[in-house]
Amino acid sequence: MQTLNRYIDLFEKYSITILFAVATLMLFSNVVLRYFFDTGLIWVLELVQYLFAWVVLIGAAHGVKVGVHLGIDILLDRMATKFRKATLMLAILCCIIFVAIVDYNSFIYTFKIYQWGDITEDLQIPQWIPYLSIPIGLSLMLYHFLSLAWEIVTEQRTNIHTSEAHAAMENIEDI
Repeated sequence: MQTLNRYIDLFEKYSITILFAVATLMLFSNVVLRYFFDTGLIWVLELVQYLFAWVVLIGAAHGVKVGVHLGIDILLDRMATKFRKATLMLAILCCIIFVAIVDYNSFIYTFKIYQWGDITEDLQIPQWIPYLSIPIGLSLMLYHFLSLAWEIVTEQRTNIHTSEAHAAMENIEDI
C-alpha cells in the first residue's frame, strides 16, 4: 500500500508541476510571439485551458491528501473524542458519496465523448483526452478520501485537514 501511495504522490506532484510549467511557458511564448513578431499560435489558449483543467483536478485530489482544503474545526475541537470521530467520518462519508457519484458520471460522459469521436477545435485531438482529466482527478480524490477515512478509523489521524493553529501547537509541544 505504501508503494502505491508513493507512486500516486509522485504522479500528482510531477503532473501538477510539469503541466503548470508547460502551460506557463506556452502562454509566455505566445505573448512574445504576439508582441514582438506580430504573430501567435492559435491553439495555445485551448491547450492551456486543458492543461489547467488537469492541474486543477489533480491538484484538488492532492489537496485532499495533504489536507489543504478549507475546513472549520472550531466545533470539532470542542467535541469529545468519540463524537469528533463520528462527525469526521460523517463528513468524509458525504465527500465519498458526492465524489463517487460525480466520478461515475464523468466516466460515462467521457466514454460517450469517446464514442462520438469528437475532436477539439484548435488542437484537433480527440475530445475525450482533455475530458479524461475529470474522471482521473476525481478517482484520485476518491482514493484519498477513502485513505483518509481509513486513517481516521485506525486513529492514525484526528483531523481531515491541516491548520496553522494545529501545526503551531504541535511545534510548541515538541519544544
